[in-house]
Amino acid sequence: MAAVTFEAATRSFPQSDRPAVDSLDLEIGDGEFVVVVGPSGCGKSTSLRMLAGLEPVSSGRVLIDGVDVTGRRARDRDVAMVFQSYALYPSMTAGENMAFALRNLGVGAAEIRARVAEAARILQLEDLLDRKPARMSGGQRQRVAMGRAIVRDPKVFCMDEPLSNLDAKLRVSTRAEIAALQKRLGTTTVYVTHDQTEAMTMGDRVVVLRDGRVQQIGTPTELYERPVNTFVAGFIGSPSINLVDGVPVREGRAVVAGSLQVPVPPSGAGLGSVTVGLRPEGVDVGDGPTGDGRLVARVLRVERTGAEIFALVQPVGLSDGVKYRGDHLVVRLDKRLAVEEGAELSLRVHVDEALLFDGDGDALR
Repeated sequence: MAAVTFEAATRSFPQSDRPAVDSLDLEIGDGEFVVVVGPSGCGKSTSLRMLAGLEPVSSGRVLIDGVDVTGRRARDRDVAMVFQSYALYPSMTAGENMAFALRNLGVGAAEIRARVAEAARILQLEDLLDRKPARMSGGQRQRVAMGRAIVRDPKVFCMDEPLSNLDAKLRVSTRAEIAALQKRLGTTTVYVTHDQTEAMTMGDRVVVLRDGRVQQIGTPTELYERPVNTFVAGFIGSPSINLVDGVPVREGRAVVAGSLQVPVPPSGAGLGSVTVGLRPEGVDVGDGPTGDGRLVARVLRVERTGAEIFALVQPVGLSDGVKYRGDHLVVRLDKRLAVEEGAELSLRVHVDEALLFDGDGDALR
């Protein structure tokens, strides 16, 4: 196990007008599971490849256990990589794939057999060691790829979207297996994904990237409850947060519509208007207790997932200048509720859960 440090690590490509990764500063503790998340092209995979030694660092440094490995070859960093595409040799069995790197390192045959057997036991692959990849499912192949990393007993695991090729049901079960395995092994792990659900359910901490720059680093709860800007607020949470722009500030309150008023902290007292963020799960049907705001909305569409209902609604009676992003708001409702398209709903908004942002999209504290 080892701590990992990025010090102003930057990766620039000649054909690009901006760095793929721009001055990344990040400290990862020994044994920590950190997830790097962001949209396509944000630099998350490039950051991982810089750590693994598969991508050069244009400026800055990468350290493992306090040792500068920026100029070292990938094979000399003691980092194991799990790729999105599995990268298994089709002509080799599962056992041979897992043993391949150890053979290249000159490890003795007896030790190789012991390490492969232990990894197979951990990953429940004992019955598949003599089977080739073509005769395995996607989940089994992913476990073999993980086993190939485990047998090396590396200081750091690097995982680059390892679940993206699996179906939805298998992704859920496999992400639980990976998280449990990491806790058991205690190996420092950096996991890259574009799926915010994976980030929220797996990581000790989450790093949100946008255009090569860090937006926020924190626990899943911190990112959900206290996002630093509208980008993080919109990226974390499913369905995405509703953002209402141009909400006027009057006497220390952001007035969205009628009784739907959100208290503005002192940092926003001098602002003429703010952006209000409303989580879909922070809205209920009904009048609500004292302190909650009221909002009337017309139902445009109803989406039933079985366990819950998502209603796409259009608010009525908004204050002058108020505009909601997109053509609707999304609210999460109880599955037992009878909701029809075209109907009007009286909604109660838990204003204590609302988020406020200034004109630049930065959170008001």
